Amino acid sequence: MFIQHYKKMTAEWLMLGFVLALSGLLIVYFVWNERSLIMASNIERMRLQTLIIDENLSHQLEGVRSALDSMRATLHGASACGAECRRTLLQSLKRAMPGVRALLVLDRKGDIVLSDDDLRDRRLDDHDYTSRVERMRDPDTMYLSQPYENTPGVFNIKLSMAVIGANGANDGAVSAILNPEYFDAVMRSALYAPDMNSAITEDSGRRILFVPADPAAMRNTSAVPDPFFVRHQRSRHSETVLDGLAANGEQRLVVQRTMLLRGLGLDKTLVVSLGRNQALMAVGWHSMAWTCGVAWLMFGLTSSGTLALVQRRRGMLEDLAEVRANEQAVAAEKVELALNGANLGLWEWHMVEDVRTVDGRAAAMLGYTRDELNSGAIDWRTSVKDEDIPAIEAALAAHLADNSRSFEAEYRMRHRAGHWIWVQSRGRVVERSADGTPMRMLGTRMDISARKLAEAEIAHLAFYDGLTNLPNRRLLLDRLHHAIAKAARGGNHGAVLFVDLDNFKSLNDTMGHDMGDRLLEMVAFRLTEVTRETDTVARLGGDEFVILLEDLGDDQQQAMGNAAAVAGKVLDSLSRCYTLEAHELRSTPSIGVVLFGAEHHTINDLLRQADMAMYEAKAAGRATFRFFDPHMQVALDASATLEADLRFALQRDELRLYYQPVVDHSGSITGVEALLRWQHPQRGLIPPGDFIPQAEKSGLIVELGEWVLDAACCQLAQWAGNSDNAHLGMAVNVSARQFRQPVFVDQVLAVLERTGADPRLLKLELTESMLLTDMDDVIAKMTTLKAHGVGFALDDFGTGYSSLSYLKLLPIDQLKIDRSFVHDMLHTRHASSIVRAIITLAYSMDLAVVAEGVETSEQWKALEAFGCNAFQGFLFGRATPVTELELAVLPDGVMDCTPSSRQRAAMLDMSI
Repeated sequence: MFIQHYKKMTAEWLMLGFVLALSGLLIVYFVWNERSLIMASNIERMRLQTLIIDENLSHQLEGVRSALDSMRATLHGASACGAECRRTLLQSLKRAMPGVRALLVLDRKGDIVLSDDDLRDRRLDDHDYTSRVERMRDPDTMYLSQPYENTPGVFNIKLSMAVIGANGANDGAVSAILNPEYFDAVMRSALYAPDMNSAITEDSGRRILFVPADPAAMRNTSAVPDPFFVRHQRSRHSETVLDGLAANGEQRLVVQRTMLLRGLGLDKTLVVSLGRNQALMAVGWHSMAWTCGVAWLMFGLTSSGTLALVQRRRGMLEDLAEVRANEQAVAAEKVELALNGANLGLWEWHMVEDVRTVDGRAAAMLGYTRDELNSGAIDWRTSVKDEDIPAIEAALAAHLADNSRSFEAEYRMRHRAGHWIWVQSRGRVVERSADGTPMRMLGTRMDISARKLAEAEIAHLAFYDGLTNLPNRRLLLDRLHHAIAKAARGGNHGAVLFVDLDNFKSLNDTMGHDMGDRLLEMVAFRLTEVTRETDTVARLGGDEFVILLEDLGDDQQQAMGNAAAVAGKVLDSLSRCYTLEAHELRSTPSIGVVLFGAEHHTINDLLRQADMAMYEAKAAGRATFRFFDPHMQVALDASATLEADLRFALQRDELRLYYQPVVDHSGSITGVEALLRWQHPQRGLIPPGDFIPQAEKSGLIVELGEWVLDAACCQLAQWAGNSDNAHLGMAVNVSARQFRQPVFVDQVLAVLERTGADPRLLKLELTESMLLTDMDDVIAKMTTLKAHGVGFALDDFGTGYSSLSYLKLLPIDQLKIDRSFVHDMLHTRHASSIVRAIITLAYSMDLAVVAEGVETSEQWKALEAFGCNAFQGFLFGRATPVTELELAVLPDGVMDCTPSSRQRAAMLDMSI
């Protein structure tokens, strides 16, 4: 029997050892595999980031070279262009390139003869570089300077191209001073971890850009080249992945890429490098290794202990089976284990003698030993918190009055260490005298402090914001309800301040949500600092806060002055600089204020009115506060009425298309632009400026745009049946929201197919703001429609973020000069130079150009002198219905092509 027991125990231990060994090997495998995955992932990501930097910088350098070529060709080829004209051209080229700080024209001695702002500031360049201008002989080479510290901590980099005269001699150079902040942002965007750095190094080993900034290293021109750069150069590979010790002793992983720069003609070779601290990269798998190791150790100890306990218990049970006399002890041990597992302490109360005794677990809950509590030296009543005693007595009385109910109470008792703990006590009378008098009670006690703490936290979260610990919307509404009732009773005034942070979304997008949360915490702290303890500062959500002010005075003017003073303090406090992880940030609030007093107010009205006042503050330029004015409500109601009427306008056929002619140099009409009007049944003819902004805000602009496109194509199809009108083109404006619809291309093609209009006569006019986001999607849609014959025009060119890259990348057919330039060109040289430059630029890129807003014959003659051959404006005709166009254009009459109800239903189905 003993031998069998020993063999069984040995087999169990061997099995446990096998399981531990196998699990250990699996853990080692998974940890090593995790290390390999982390390293491979980081290498691939760093390679991708260096490629992105390479492409971005190459693209920017291509733009700089193109600009320098344009400068050289324009400034030395167009002698008719004076100094003011040249300066205007320089300014236009610089605005088209966000990474260029200044554009210069240098003579052969390196002196600045012309700049985009004509300051001729000698500090724009260093003598070492300007002295090299005379040695720039190759007109196709773009020369790159060494970094020059123009201002402390800011290093400028110059790109120059030689200007060769007719005799082949050097006449100077055109130069672009690059904006270090732009390239720093490009490099910084590739850093996805705080321990990373990025640099661009030329073939001599000198760093020309380093992120994060290291001015001391940039100033040291005699420093030894970085060892990683030397290894990269020796490898003769375009891309290398290297690891080793850096100059500061860190073990780093460095990915380097030699920029190809095809076609740029740069006089230096540039290498992009991206590095990470390998120790920090290994933190992930080190943590996993430690966690798995500890878990394996705990598992081994627990398994061994459990097996030992099981074997021991099995032996005890086998012994107890042989010795029946110990059955009662075994039962007592089971009860003890159950009580330990449930963390229950036992108590017994002899009610006649008023003596209470406890077991060791119940005593340990309070930090005492069993003997200390059972000796009678400590009265249990003195250990109970005074305000909890009535609840205990009530529960005891209820139990004694109804024996079917158990005694149950929750109360606080003082621990030996001095703090309070929550206990739950349950019991029952187990012995009574002959006359029914209770003699003895038995019960249990359990420490429920953790549960009470969790309940308190849950209750706190129900009424307070988890991030800022300010009252949340629920608690704010409750307090606002009481404040309104109190003001109505006492005739005292209060105020609600609606605070919204300006440009908070930009902070979240650029610096991450963690930094945004930190800013919200600091804003909450500052708000509580500038308000009274009796005021309520709450967070509604996001970056919106509400301040409830009470007892501002009986007089409304006094209350308004007090509220304005608080709003001023809030504005001043929140506008101060914030320091977040070594970043200096500035964020301003827009504040809406509404007063309440004895008049009837509702909570929703106050919050809505404060919100309207806040948006009024934003419209006033932000970083200010505004009081609610009833006119705001009137304006809001008018906007809502206009939106409702506009929705009915689509259903009641109240929309009309007017057409303004576009003429050539001889005054002959070559096409029209379709313009939307609204024939309101009460207000008459409404121009688009009165309802298009509301349509944009409400989203109705998409349906309006579909209606206009369908009506314009219908008119094109009608004109196609008349040989005199078949040549006329149709220009249709497209809103940004309509263009960004995923089904926009399908809608246009469906309208063309349904109406039978010639797509070659349809031209869609886009605005420059439409091109600022998702350029790839814009190009894809334009290219698809261009393949079907649809043309594109860039409307109001020059008034937005005009960029030469748009004209290079987008399949645009026509530029439309904004009417503001046409209006001013006879009065200011700047406007005249811009108009001439746009016309020259358009023709040089094989683009048609139309001048808008031509109102006088003088403007027409000036535009013709500049070379413009297409015009539009009141001089040639205002926008009129199709029936009122000149008979020379429409000799056989016309027909209204407003979409029918059935066509509009088809359009709506298509859009859905």
